[in-house]
Amino acid sequence: ALAGSAVTYFVDYYYGWRPDITDFDVKVLGQADRAISLDPNNMQAYIAKTFYLNGTHRAADGLRVADQGLAIDPNNAALYNVRGYSKINLGQFEDAKTDILKAIELSPRDPQMGLWRANLADAEMGLGNYDAAIDLIQRAIDAGFRTSYSYRELAAAFALAGKSEDAKTALSE
Repeated sequence: ALAGSAVTYFVDYYYGWRPDITDFDVKVLGQADRAISLDPNNMQAYIAKTFYLNGTHRAADGLRVADQGLAIDPNNAALYNVRGYSKINLGQFEDAKTDILKAIELSPRDPQMGLWRANLADAEMGLGNYDAAIDLIQRAIDAGFRTSYSYRELAAAFALAGKSEDAKTALSE
């Protein structure tokens, strides 16, 4: 329950539903830490904590937390994805690709596949592989990951590839 609550507060934080009275470090990190202290095998707590640390510009700390979780459960696909996200934020794009591809290998039909492909596209953009990023994001969208995040990422990839009309279309979608 603590880990689930931490995830909920992370989502509130991430999407900007930030009432001034909420201390997200307490609500996310505090609850995730408590969940981990009660059950060190609670991977959802590691995932919530890592995502929040990334979202609050503490990617190195997020990477450390993901590594701690993966030391306990080296087959947790979601943790490989979130560790890859940490590495993207740290500019370690090749390593990020390796982690996200490992997540996809471990759970090829995962319901979070659209997010994973979008994260993989971020790594490709960081490496200058804009056409590969465009393909990944379009595949994510075609598979049902039709979020504002997907279309912003697609617009960025098109813009970086010099395809400004396609970028405008992606933004309008």
